[in-house]
Amino acid sequence: MVWERLIREELSTLVPYAPGLREEQVRERSGRDDICKLSSNEHPAGPFPSAIAAMSRELPELNRYPEGACMALRERLAVKHSVPVEQIAVGNGSNELLRLIGQAVLRPGDEVVYPWPSFIVYPMVTTMFGATHVKVPLTGGIDYDLDAVLAAVTDKTRIVFLCNPNNPTGTIYTRDAFERFLSALRDDIVLVLDEAYFEFVTSEEYPDGLDYFDGVRPVAVLRTFSKIYSLAGLRIGYGIMPAPLVHAIDCIREPFNVNSVAQAGALASLDDEIEVCRRRTENQEQKTYLYSGFDRLGIEWVPSEANFVWIRTERPVEVFDALLEEGVIVRGFGTTPALRVGIGTPEDSRRTIEAFEAVVARLGSV
Repeated sequence: MVWERLIREELSTLVPYAPGLREEQVRERSGRDDICKLSSNEHPAGPFPSAIAAMSRELPELNRYPEGACMALRERLAVKHSVPVEQIAVGNGSNELLRLIGQAVLRPGDEVVYPWPSFIVYPMVTTMFGATHVKVPLTGGIDYDLDAVLAAVTDKTRIVFLCNPNNPTGTIYTRDAFERFLSALRDDIVLVLDEAYFEFVTSEEYPDGLDYFDGVRPVAVLRTFSKIYSLAGLRIGYGIMPAPLVHAIDCIREPFNVNSVAQAGALASLDDEIEVCRRRTENQEQKTYLYSGFDRLGIEWVPSEANFVWIRTERPVEVFDALLEEGVIVRGFGTTPALRVGIGTPEDSRRTIEAFEAVVARLGSV
């Protein structure tokens, strides 16, 4: 067929990203109105009030293109993180920045190293630009082994992706382990530190990527407004990286890639550290509630530094479907013997444990 000749051969192994089920689908399937959507790691509260007000002010001006350089937001981020504005890139979600870094750096035959399982965009970016995957298994399926990541690096390695906290397991690598890793990693490799869940972390052993950023070494630290700031529907994230990489991204990104409403909401959100702290505390409280419920039901769980919990199950498909019947949407990963359960409101947490109680009663265990 003609399309087999027209479409790049490298894309033949890719499949479209599959988002979680919509609430309407589960409502029809379960017959319940009280649906808990906990599959996409969204924050259960809406945007900050200051952000809603700022975004509303943009609506009458949507006949105009957004400010193409995101300069107001970048200047505010520069002050917040004490870096020059030339070292900040803003994207249509941090996902876009992952792709743009790959597009700017990778050539066919290059190698990309990343722990696995982790964020699905890393293999997508690797395949998209004809690079070779080097997946380093998590220890026990949950923990980073940065020594193993380092051992997987070769003279063909161009990018290393590290997600901390890791999605989907919620685990972290520690400061000591990271400092040993960084001191041994060659300085001609782009190290991408994906810190989308940074604001939820409470561990004192967590290494903030920006503490290791000097603007010279090829380190990129990515953050997002999709999670604790509740702007997932607007798709906006940012990266702090050396100026040459920011310039390369500017050369290849779409013009006006970040819409004006997103810019306004993100800018206004940065001023409310009190709300960020409140949400972090509430997230920790709800995780503790879930941990207690899982313990009572004999469900094995992994301590999380993010806004989701990774639970073990030998029947992931069966348990996933049984939870849907109870109106609770979690994230399944095919036959991987685990499920990812998002953190919602206190009511969502109560409903989640009730749903697992019903599943255990029906199936005997998970």
